[in-house]
Amino acid sequence: MFAGPIIAREILTAPRPSRFYVARASYVGLFFILMWTAWQSLIGWKDVTEVGLIAFFGGILFRLFVVVQLTLMLFFAPLAAATAVAHEKDRRTFVLLLMTDLHDLEIILGKLVASLLQIVTLLLSAAPIFFLCMLLGGISAEQVLDILGITAATGIAGGALGMLVALGRDRTFQSLALTVLVVVLSLVGIEAIGYILPQLAVFGIPLVAVLNPYRTIASVTDPLTGSLAPSIRPSLIFITSALGLASILIATGVVMLRKWNPGKAEPREQRDGEGVAAAEQLVQVEEIAQTTLASSASVGHPEVSPADEAGATTGLHVPRRTHRRITRGPGRYRRPWSNPIIWRELMTRAYGTKPLVIKGAYVLAFLLGVAFFHSSPDALADAWRPAKILVPLAILSLILVNAQGVTSLTSERDTGALDLLLVTELSPKEFIYGKLYGVLYNTKEMVVLPVLLTIWFAIIGALSLESAVFVIVDFVVLVHFSAMLGIHAAITYTNSRTAVANSLGTIFFLMIGILICAGLIVMSDREFGRQLLSFLVFIGAGSVALFASLGARNPSRAIGIVAILTPFWSFYCIISLLNRDVLAAFLCSVGVYGFALLAMLIPAVSDFDIALGRTSAIQG
Repeated sequence: MFAGPIIAREILTAPRPSRFYVARASYVGLFFILMWTAWQSLIGWKDVTEVGLIAFFGGILFRLFVVVQLTLMLFFAPLAAATAVAHEKDRRTFVLLLMTDLHDLEIILGKLVASLLQIVTLLLSAAPIFFLCMLLGGISAEQVLDILGITAATGIAGGALGMLVALGRDRTFQSLALTVLVVVLSLVGIEAIGYILPQLAVFGIPLVAVLNPYRTIASVTDPLTGSLAPSIRPSLIFITSALGLASILIATGVVMLRKWNPGKAEPREQRDGEGVAAAEQLVQVEEIAQTTLASSASVGHPEVSPADEAGATTGLHVPRRTHRRITRGPGRYRRPWSNPIIWRELMTRAYGTKPLVIKGAYVLAFLLGVAFFHSSPDALADAWRPAKILVPLAILSLILVNAQGVTSLTSERDTGALDLLLVTELSPKEFIYGKLYGVLYNTKEMVVLPVLLTIWFAIIGALSLESAVFVIVDFVVLVHFSAMLGIHAAITYTNSRTAVANSLGTIFFLMIGILICAGLIVMSDREFGRQLLSFLVFIGAGSVALFASLGARNPSRAIGIVAILTPFWSFYCIISLLNRDVLAAFLCSVGVYGFALLAMLIPAVSDFDIALGRTSAIQG
C-alpha cells in the first residue's frame, strides 16, 4: 500500500486476466515478425559476405522498431489514461473517489500510474529486443537508453494529457476524440512553429528537433549524432521538456479536480440524487419506451387522447426538478420519430453538451493539412502530395468514427440506459441501424471534409476524376466499416475499457500494418517476389490478430473469412497502387471491406437479442 490504494489495486488485479500475458507475448512477437520480414525484404536468402551489411541492417531495423514503438506509445498512452477516467465517470464511480479521504494528488497520480501500468509493462518487455540490435552492430547502448527514455517520457506526458482531458469532459467519446485531436494538433503545431520560425533554437539545437518526438528520435538514430555524443543532446532536452509538461498537466489536474468533478452531469449538483445528463438520458429512454409501447397498443384501437398520452409512462422515476426542465410544455414529452433511436442520436445531446470543441479541433487539423498542401509552390507537380494530406486525415477520421461507434453503446451500458432499452419493443434492426447512422451523423464533419477535399483536388487537377471517385467511395465504405467495428466490439465485450481498447486497437493496427507493409515493399525496391514468404508470414500474423479481435468471443464463418481475406487483399491493394493499377485496388478494397462490414452488420441485426442478453440474464 506504499504506492497508494489505487496503484496497489491495479498491481494486484491487472495480472490476473490471461490477456495481460497474451498482450506482452503478442507485442514482443510483433517485433520478431517485423525483424524477419525486414531481413527478407532488404537482404533475402542470399549469403552475407560484406562486413558492413549486418550493421547496415541493424541500423534500419533499429529505426523501424523505434518509430513503431513511439507511434504506439503516442496512441495508447493518452487513450489508456483518458479511458480509465471516462469509464469511471460513466459508471458513476469516479465521484466515490472524491468522497474518500484520498488526497487529490493521490487520486490523479494513482489513476495515471494505474492506467499506464500495461503500457510500461509492454515497454519493458520490448527493451531487450532493442538491446539485441546492438549485436548487429551500428547501435550503441547510449542510443538505446536515449530511445527508451524518449519513449517513456512521451508516454508519461501523453498519459497526463489524456488524464487532464478526461477530467474536464463528461462523456467517453468526448474524452477519446479530444485526446486524439490534441495529440495530433500538438505535433502539427510544433512542425508549424518550426516552419514559420526556423531560427528558434535551444542550446543551438532547432526547437522543432527537441519538441517533436519523431525528430528527436531521428537525431538519436542518426549514426553521426550517436557517435559524436554532444554534451547537450536533443534527447535530454526532450525528456526534460516532456517530464516538465507532464508535471504541469498533473498539477493542473490536481487544482481543477474538485472544480470539474462532479460537473453538471454528476449527482452532487442535484439535491434529488440524479444529474441533469443522467436524468435526460433516462427521459429519452422513457420517451422511446412510450413510443414503442403506444405504437403496439394503438393497433386496432382509437387514437390515444392527449390527456392519456400525458399520463402514460413506463414507471421510470425522474426527479421533479429535472423532469420539469427536460419536458417540453406542461405535461408533454417530445415525440420521437418512427425510429426512436435515430431521433435520439440526431435530436438530443446523447454524447455530451460540448461537441463543438471536438469539431472545431478537427476543422483546425483539416485547415492545417490544406495549408501544408499549398505551402509548396510546386504542389501540383508532386503526384503523391494529395495522398500525404488525405491519408493522415482519413486515418484520423476513421479513428474518431470508431471511437464514436464503440462509445455509443459502452456509455449506455455503463449508465444503465441500455438495460432500459432492452425491455422495450425496439427491433434489432431499428437499434443497430439507428446507432450506425447516428454515429455517422454525429461525426459528419469527419466524413464530409475529406470528401470535399478530394473533390477540390480533382477540380484543381491534383487528382484525376477517376481517382477522386475511387477515393470517395473507398473512404465512405471504410467509414461504415469503422463505425460498425466499434458497435461490434461494444456488443462483443461487456467491459467498456476492453471494448474501447479492442475496437481502437483493431482500427489502429490495421491502418499502421498497411503503412508498414507499404514501407517495407518500397524499401525492397519493389523486388518483393523473392521475399513473398516473409510478407505472407507478416500478413498471416495480422489475420490471426484480426480474428482474435473480431471473432474470438463470437466466432462465425463470415468473421473467419474476413480475418483471412482482409490482410491478404490489403497487401494486394498496396501492390496494385504501387503499380498504378488504381481500378484493381479500388475493386479489391471495396469488396473486402464491404464484405467485412456485412459480416459484422448481419449478425448484429439478427443475433442482437442474444448478444446483449435480452432473452437471458443481463450482462454485468
